[in-house]
Amino acid sequence: MTKTFKNSCEHWSEKYVEEMHNFYKLANLDYAKLANSLNWADVFGRIRGKLGTESLELLDVACGSGMFPTALQCVLSEKEKRATINYSLLDPSKFAINETKKKLISPFRLSKEFNTRLQDFNCVHVFHISWAIHALYAVPKNELKVSLEKFYSSFKEIGFIAHACSDAHYIKFYNLYIRDCHNGALPAFCSAEDIMKIFDFLGIKYDVQYIEYINTAEYHDNLTVEAYLQRCLFDDTIKLSDMREYDLIGNYLDSCSSTGKWLFPQKVALIELKKCFG
Repeated sequence: MTKTFKNSCEHWSEKYVEEMHNFYKLANLDYAKLANSLNWADVFGRIRGKLGTESLELLDVACGSGMFPTALQCVLSEKEKRATINYSLLDPSKFAINETKKKLISPFRLSKEFNTRLQDFNCVHVFHISWAIHALYAVPKNELKVSLEKFYSSFKEIGFIAHACSDAHYIKFYNLYIRDCHNGALPAFCSAEDIMKIFDFLGIKYDVQYIEYINTAEYHDNLTVEAYLQRCLFDDTIKLSDMREYDLIGNYLDSCSSTGKWLFPQKVALIELKKCFG
């Protein structure tokens, strides 16, 4: 287990609730953009059309705190919300599972809970849909292949992975932090390019849609920005003022605040993996 993965797991705990809430003041946009990037009601409806009386089963991999099903509430109609989806949760953090459970409302109904890592997951063709939404950053790169194989084997119809690209804030900022603060010794986050490279190697076909946007904050909102950046790093020991003193991350943060507001540019790949879907 790498230090990056350990740090990630530590920050998914009761101790970091305030940091998490401040992080989502900016990061809520990540999920809103994804909720509006695809006709999710059509995805659900097309699968239901093939099921007859069988229930639609969905797996949320590394479910975090349930921000994506919450965002979907804003784009589904009242009629669509009445069509129940059995929603299973997978996360190595029991805290994360409990946080997501609090947020599940129609059409999502809690089904199964898997308090485990994706690498150790062994459900094959159980779910009609599996998705991993901003979920796989801290997976050790030497375990990414087996993790993606487990993900791909978990669903029968269609899978989705939403993940930041190498030139997005989430990846770029962490890479600069590793170089500046840890002499390059910490494992890097996985990028969308890393994921797609493995699917290419495995011969798994996919479609990809790129979503670009900017997370923003007021320049003087230091509390929110500091918590957001600390959670981007899974490191609450480094203050915003300290970050700005480092060469690489300091220059990067200057570039993100040169307009008088904080602007963190994102580029996210929404990867679709289809089996029997159509």
